[in-house]
Amino acid sequence: MNTVDILLKSPFSTLSLAEKLQVKRLGAHQPHDIKFYQQCNKQRRFFSTSWFERKSWLTVSEEKKSLFCFVCLLFGGESSWTVKGITDLKHLSERVKKHEASEIHIENDIKFNLFGNVNISNSLSEAFRISNQRHNEQVDKNRHVLNRIINCIKFCGTHELPLRGHDEGENSCNRGVFLDLVSEIASLDSILSEHLRNATVSKNTSKTIQNELLDCMYEVYRETILKEIQDAKFVAVQADETTDISCMSQMVILLRYVIDSGPVERLVSFVNINDRTAEGIASVLKEQLEPFKLQEKLIAQSYDGAAVFSGGNNGVQVKLRESFPYAHFIHCYAHQLNIVIKKACSSVNSMKLFFINISGFSSFFSVSPKRTDLLRTVCGRVIPKVSETRWNFHSRVVNTVYNYKESLLECFEIIQTEDGWDDITIREAYGLANLLNNPGFAYLLSFFNAILLHIDILYSTLQKSSTNATTVRTQLQHFESAINDIRNNLPEPDCNSHYSVKRVRKDSDVRVEAREACDIIVNQIKHRFEQVLHTPCFDLIEPRLFAAHKDSFPKELVTNAVKFYPMLSKDKLESELTVVYRNNTFKDVKSVLALWELLKANNLENALSEVHKLTDIVLTTPISTAESERCFSTLKRVKTYLRNSMGQERLNALSVLSIHKEMVAEIPSFNQRVIDLFASQKNRRANFLYK
Repeated sequence: MNTVDILLKSPFSTLSLAEKLQVKRLGAHQPHDIKFYQQCNKQRRFFSTSWFERKSWLTVSEEKKSLFCFVCLLFGGESSWTVKGITDLKHLSERVKKHEASEIHIENDIKFNLFGNVNISNSLSEAFRISNQRHNEQVDKNRHVLNRIINCIKFCGTHELPLRGHDEGENSCNRGVFLDLVSEIASLDSILSEHLRNATVSKNTSKTIQNELLDCMYEVYRETILKEIQDAKFVAVQADETTDISCMSQMVILLRYVIDSGPVERLVSFVNINDRTAEGIASVLKEQLEPFKLQEKLIAQSYDGAAVFSGGNNGVQVKLRESFPYAHFIHCYAHQLNIVIKKACSSVNSMKLFFINISGFSSFFSVSPKRTDLLRTVCGRVIPKVSETRWNFHSRVVNTVYNYKESLLECFEIIQTEDGWDDITIREAYGLANLLNNPGFAYLLSFFNAILLHIDILYSTLQKSSTNATTVRTQLQHFESAINDIRNNLPEPDCNSHYSVKRVRKDSDVRVEAREACDIIVNQIKHRFEQVLHTPCFDLIEPRLFAAHKDSFPKELVTNAVKFYPMLSKDKLESELTVVYRNNTFKDVKSVLALWELLKANNLENALSEVHKLTDIVLTTPISTAESERCFSTLKRVKTYLRNSMGQERLNALSVLSIHKEMVAEIPSFNQRVIDLFASQKNRRANFLYK
């Protein structure tokens, strides 16, 4: 009952009166057989249980191997003595002396000794009761003010607005969004307005308070996802790296797992990477994952395919599996698809030339407002710019040029025939018009418009956080079939000559090269996506295959599943799958997610425990790092040219408020938890804790 680990899970304030009295009677848990140490250089410094004889309030967590203050643990105090615990044995004497002399410890010691005394309330003087009442009234006001300030910080963070201004003085016209927002709220809130006018200690609006509150918000968020992960069966990690506006290397770390509502992807942190070797990155990853205790839960790791991450011999994925043996590597499917398309288009010269030329249309109009206005007048829209790293931008350009070909020709005709256009513009318009009229170019334009449509659909699927490995395998089959259909039904070109002046091969025509591009795409898809050995076992719970599995039970897939995931029981899994394949209840299930929801809704998690485990594994396994890319987009909006000196802690907190705004809004008593944590960090001049 009185152990630190139990009291951390069941706080003293939540216990009944009888349980509280029992806790007081038992006193601090002081096991004399406890053994733990601190590594100091090459020597070990062991904890001496003689400390328990000298300090009756000292207690220890056997799980965390750290020291706590028993009375502060019960009534609240410094987080180092009540939440994290003390592990610094070298300076223990100094830490104990300092803590014992603190006001909060003395007050808590008095509370502990007075707690439960019969008729204690009757012994209190009227003056003391009035003092307590006034104290609590002031605490109400202080917490009300701090709640409003927290809401202002959350608003700025949610909308990715800079908090600070150039000059935050009282008479400044550029105080920043946060202070102006606080002032605006104060005009509608008399308590806040009075506080800002009369506060002599602290207005709680300084940059230091902002940072402390942001740290508390981030800590409450971390506590929430830690609780979610504790309840989750399996977890996957995603990581990616980029360079921010201040030329710092930022690695984003996310965790994917399943909660009651389905799979989610949560930001852990942005980490500044100094050592960008596989060893250095793996070390940082392990350090960031350590608080979550994922040794048996981490079943997957997903990266973008960079050699330092995906290397099969010395990459990060290999080094991480040294600590997490079941963390199977997933090469981001979206990045692989990008490589496939690039491979197809760079291997065939006419295709490479096509995309060089297609980019000329967006470049032509984007360099001049006059040209853009003409395009908007004739076509009613603009041509998107081409991105080297985003193939869906190529798709948008191709689609726009294909659908508005006649309008573009009209634009070029206006430029060539009407006055007011410079020679360079006329010359470029003439070249682009000839390009559009070229039969070879028109053939490839139609060809890629059809191809990129299916690529867009596949990209869209890969970028959804709800997408799982079985869904992708099905989509890849559809994609491969669609590409083959396009290949086999290519029309005859109007001419057999290339649209380029330079011929690559005398015996080639544009249709032959289009077929070659299709073949490359299909072969690359098979090569890259079928080499992932552990995902085929996910077909065991692919609903569309249940009928086939009923007729021919996939024993080999079960064997592979247990091989890759030893936490599964082979015999029980075979029995449960046999029942699932034969039972009509599961006949109309359309997806793995639907199967998972069916098991959950009908309380079948225990009856079909191994099937439920396998659905969790499938839903937890990421198939792309799209969420990492979205986090980088947030990073660019939060840490800008004018905010390039932002600290890492502030960056993480503001990123969480932006990326997980819906989650933060749903955390119960979020603001109150932030205030409690803020108040417990150190002795505040203003009171935020009730007596």
